[in-house]
Amino acid sequence: MRKSPDTISITVNATDEQGEYEETLQVPAKWAICPVCEGCGTDRGAGVECDGGGFTSSEWAEQDDDFRKDYLSGVYDRPCAECRGHAGRVLEIDREACDPATIAAYDLHQREEADYRHMCAMERRMGA
Repeated sequence: MRKSPDTISITVNATDEQGEYEETLQVPAKWAICPVCEGCGTDRGAGVECDGGGFTSSEWAEQDDDFRKDYLSGVYDRPCAECRGHAGRVLEIDREACDPATIAAYDLHQREEADYRHMCAMERRMGA
């Protein structure tokens, strides 16, 4: 990987092909729209909603005019947890600029981490 002065890079964890050890790599990166806030940089008021998924029409009707005005104007918005309000953008691996072996090691690590989080969630559901 050849870096020019304006090349952006991020640090990622990767696992070797045998899954035996983990290493930290510097890889080229590019800016992308945040998948959590979809580019708006805030939680869009999700913190005041019961489940973070918006209001039903009956819940909305229960609110007073001041709350509705404040909610729609963004008073209750907080910075997005993923991009921290950084213009609704996140750095992600530039897969086209990475060598295939690095991408494979990164993808393996991501799969192993997802499997581990899934296993932990299952154990919590069982009361562990």
